[in-house]
Amino acid sequence: MRAAIGLLLIFLCTVGQTAEAEPLHPVRLVYFWPVQGFLLIPIVVGQKHGLYEKHGLDVSIVLPPDAQTTARMLAVGQAEIAMEPRTDVVFAADIDLPLISIANYDQHNSWCVIARPGHAVDLTSLKGKKIGIFSDSWSAVMMRMLFDRTGITNPDDVEQIITQFEDMPLMLAGRIDFSTNTAPFAIAESVVALGKEPSMACADRIGIADIPVWSFTATPGWLKAHGSDAREWLAATNEALEWSVAHPKEAAQLFAETYPLVDSPLYDDVGWVATLPYLGDPGAFLRQTDASWQVLADGMKEAGLIPTVKPLSTYYTNEFLPR
Repeated sequence: MRAAIGLLLIFLCTVGQTAEAEPLHPVRLVYFWPVQGFLLIPIVVGQKHGLYEKHGLDVSIVLPPDAQTTARMLAVGQAEIAMEPRTDVVFAADIDLPLISIANYDQHNSWCVIARPGHAVDLTSLKGKKIGIFSDSWSAVMMRMLFDRTGITNPDDVEQIITQFEDMPLMLAGRIDFSTNTAPFAIAESVVALGKEPSMACADRIGIADIPVWSFTATPGWLKAHGSDAREWLAATNEALEWSVAHPKEAAQLFAETYPLVDSPLYDDVGWVATLPYLGDPGAFLRQTDASWQVLADGMKEAGLIPTVKPLSTYYTNEFLPR
């Protein structure tokens, strides 16, 4: 009888504890592209390995309708955190759109001008060439800087082919001379299509600063009300990033299994491995610096894309990073 009463008390206590458990806080991440890509691997690892749940969060991924909408979706409350080009942040500050970077995704500039395997990229003879570009803000800024550094004074001297999703197939098929993209996506596309890596002229050859491409962003209003959620999200993401870097094959496979209709497993595997050098050292994942933001904003002002450089605290904060 006493044993039965004891078991009943344990059961009632367990039920009470379960009922009083705090529900997971929902956090929606809006991506910078209308299709899932392997840069989301750490987020998927965090979801599938229960890292976000461990930090009290229910994290979902939201896709924008196009490459220009991510910042606006964040501003109107259709997501809590975004992954987007850092140029979005600078442009947003210029028009007083409430947006601030809370972490870097990467630490190095992976943007390149790309040619077919075995075909050199000659940056001195861009006039008259057809170049595939995208409609996002990073592409626009990098193209302006490319022209400035290669002596192209009239953009109409280069035929820019704007593509919504992919410009690599056009270039690999010989229908355009060059494409532009970040190196990991270019390498993945070329290896899957032709079995070879493409020729690339990246930031060092172009003379563009080696600065991060993507940020995780949020609105100041959401951060003020949900700062603890931002801290937990970044802590879990940092853990997921560390695991994804330490286990690249397994991480890419997990992403491919989660989104089997997006890309091939080979594409995800090659692309993620090619991403790793741009993420920086594990001890400095997600970190932001005055220097990289200053270089980006100064470069955009020099190119005539913004009238003034705002105080750096307008662009970013490290307040919510794991300590």
